Amino acid sequence: MRSAPCFAVVMNFAFEPELIRLAELFHGKGFLLCVVGGRVRNSLMGLPLSDTDVTSAMRPEEVIALCRENGFAVVPKGLDFGMVEVHIGDKTYEHTTFRADTYAEGGAHRPKRVSFSDSPQEDAFRRDFTVNAMYAEVLTGNIVDPTGGAEDIGRRLIRTTSRDPRAILGDDGLRIMRLCRFAAELGFDIEENTFEAAKECAPLLADISAERVRDELVKILMADAKYGLPAQESVLRGLHLLDETGALDVILPELARCRGVEQSPKYHRFPVLEHIFRTTAMAKPDITLRLGCLLHDAAKPEMLEKQGNMHGHDAAGESIARDVLRRLRFDNDTVDRAAWLVRNHMFDLDGRAKEPTLKRRFAGWGKERALAIADIREADFRGSVGEDIEVGTAERWRRVLREMEEAGAPFGESDLECTGADIMEWAGIGPGPRVGEIKAALLMHCAAKPKDNERGKLKRLVRDMACERKR
Repeated sequence: MRSAPCFAVVMNFAFEPELIRLAELFHGKGFLLCVVGGRVRNSLMGLPLSDTDVTSAMRPEEVIALCRENGFAVVPKGLDFGMVEVHIGDKTYEHTTFRADTYAEGGAHRPKRVSFSDSPQEDAFRRDFTVNAMYAEVLTGNIVDPTGGAEDIGRRLIRTTSRDPRAILGDDGLRIMRLCRFAAELGFDIEENTFEAAKECAPLLADISAERVRDELVKILMADAKYGLPAQESVLRGLHLLDETGALDVILPELARCRGVEQSPKYHRFPVLEHIFRTTAMAKPDITLRLGCLLHDAAKPEMLEKQGNMHGHDAAGESIARDVLRRLRFDNDTVDRAAWLVRNHMFDLDGRAKEPTLKRRFAGWGKERALAIADIREADFRGSVGEDIEVGTAERWRRVLREMEEAGAPFGESDLECTGADIMEWAGIGPGPRVGEIKAALLMHCAAKPKDNERGKLKRLVRDMACERKR
């Protein structure tokens, strides 16, 4: 174990009154309350503050009793692990008693046994990385830094709290993804031994629940939104680290299969996997869009193997996207929207579609999806050449969409100035599929001619359609 220095903080943490009040209550019982983890790290770095985790030697039952005595709401979240959620006004603090953890074989996230302790020195070494293992004493403003986290912040380095990184990463496979994520969000390097241990321990990610893998993947895909680093320095780097550590092979084998698959240099500067990574990083910081980008070319290796070319990878990719996103327990709406982007990302690739065709297609898709297709097209082209360039088709589509909106064009059947009941009355028909067919035809017509979306003209159009049917 390294020594446990304690030094005066060099800045004012400006702890809120609610937290100071809680610390005073702890002090009255003989306990020193500390803030630990991300809030300490971010305060020292001048970054926006994250959730406030607090810790002390007070046992969870005592924390509950103290809070209830003083009228604070408490939620026992994991008493066996010393975790109690404390609510003071609109502030929430998660208190965890100082402890040491023992894990079972494999990389499961949950420790099998904990033992409570009386100081942060032991608690620090059960945490993942040094930059997350610093303790700020609420009442004194001093920092307790047993693992050298402040020094690693100065060096912009992610390092495990143990001299043997395998002891940390091997206990909990999810820490490998967290390692990639913190490096991406903060723009830090990974210490050499820690990186090598991550590569050795990557297979342990197979023991982690799909939900936890999903949550870390989302954070990596949105790494630029956390602290404002450019996506090329955060999202792209996070994806590269998942690949370089071997984590990608475990969590997304469909993408790992794209590694080293070459493409036509006429259209792409990069092999398939690198193109996928760059496309994802080029996309706007919207998680559904970035998931679509991440999976948009996942079927290329399969199509190349089956037929000697990559034609049809968009249709085949939709099925892969659905399988991947369902496996990672994304909600149904996210699955549908991201898979839809994969299926349609090749639309009008050469930009030759005429404007009436575009308008009808956009009306059928709806404005939100049409804009998303423009976004993925832009990211796809930029991810192909590796530059932040203007993409003609995407700009053209956005212009057409603006013109449609300005002209009052409908972007869905609900925007039509008639109902199914109106159509049945005007056409002299009863309920059935024909009503839907007519409504769809009206939508396509009014997309190109929005001025016809008024009841008098719609009525004439419906009657004309009914007459055509009878002939």
